[in-house]
Amino acid sequence: MDRLLRIRDDILGTIAPLPAEEVPTADSGGRYLAAAALARVAAPPHTCSAMDGYAVRAQDVRGAASLPIRQTIYAGDVPAAPLAAGEAARIFTGATLPEGADAVVREEAARERDGRVELPGAARAGENVRRAGEDVAAGGVALPPGARVGARQAALLAAVGVQAISARARPRVAVISTGDEVVSGRTPDSNGAAIAGLLRALGAEPLRRTAADRLETVEEAIAAALRDADAVVTIGGVSVGVRDLVPEALARVGAEVRVHGVPMKPGKPFLFARAAGKPVFGLPGSPSACLVAFEVFARPALLALAGAARTGRRVVPLRLAEAVTGKPGRARLLWATVEDGGRVRPVGRDAAQVRGPALADALVCLPSDAGELPEGAEVTAWLLDDDVG
Repeated sequence: MDRLLRIRDDILGTIAPLPAEEVPTADSGGRYLAAAALARVAAPPHTCSAMDGYAVRAQDVRGAASLPIRQTIYAGDVPAAPLAAGEAARIFTGATLPEGADAVVREEAARERDGRVELPGAARAGENVRRAGEDVAAGGVALPPGARVGARQAALLAAVGVQAISARARPRVAVISTGDEVVSGRTPDSNGAAIAGLLRALGAEPLRRTAADRLETVEEAIAAALRDADAVVTIGGVSVGVRDLVPEALARVGAEVRVHGVPMKPGKPFLFARAAGKPVFGLPGSPSACLVAFEVFARPALLALAGAARTGRRVVPLRLAEAVTGKPGRARLLWATVEDGGRVRPVGRDAAQVRGPALADALVCLPSDAGELPEGAEVTAWLLDDDVG
């Protein structure tokens, strides 16, 4: 895998993120921050109670105590008055602590009777209290550059009053599925559907089109894609057959092919080029090979184009749930499912299969010197969760 990762890193070295633009936070889903998002208000905005109970001054409760309840404070209320020495306030989760209070005794540990609260033991300053700004201080960094805005991130931005962010432009990626069989409809364009879905998951806008097996047609499709998009992904036509026309078409539009053929199975014919200052990724036409090449090379580069701080999948060591066969010589990548107990089971080993990738939630990466591996052998797995933020 080391050689594949060096190729990937070389490709990443050619990618610069797209320009930044100001985006309303409400419309920022799937974008990546170009600059840190700073909190306009603190979180929490006021010192508040972490649970239902009784606000007290800890110095008044050094042991068992009985205190008069002077006010009741609900979330959203402004305390009616500061808490004087020897007093308590009935308070609910999220409510602002009255001035003078520095602890909350949870209601389960107290008993209320005749306007007073009976406390069984000492209270500790800061107990069950959330200090203003303890999560995020006003003016502090809510999210760093490169963070993706998903649902949880949007919640944080709303909590700290961020109404607009500086985000990278959303990449427009042309996806060209080549082949007469795809254009005619005799073969469903499952690869195009898969790549478009993966692009949407990483925050890009896919522009799908097809091209028949004629050099002029492929050339025209690539030239149009370079005009319309920030990056181009071709599918099929990158091997050595008579109708593998993508390399020649790229030459005719002035592209510089930097990678063509990689030491991995499946996905060996993968191609990477630069044309008109834009990246072009040539993926094999076999479904499994297409998706593996996208995962290893295209996805990280397109995430970098989108401005993501993290471009790789999460990598974990797991043990095989069954033995795998194979010969050393090339790095092998196997679609797999992660089972309870942390074992991983390969599914769909044929490069032309569609079902294996559909069932998988991990991609097992075997180094070039690995042959047959027994059940229980430790392997490296990339987790295929699509939450990239």
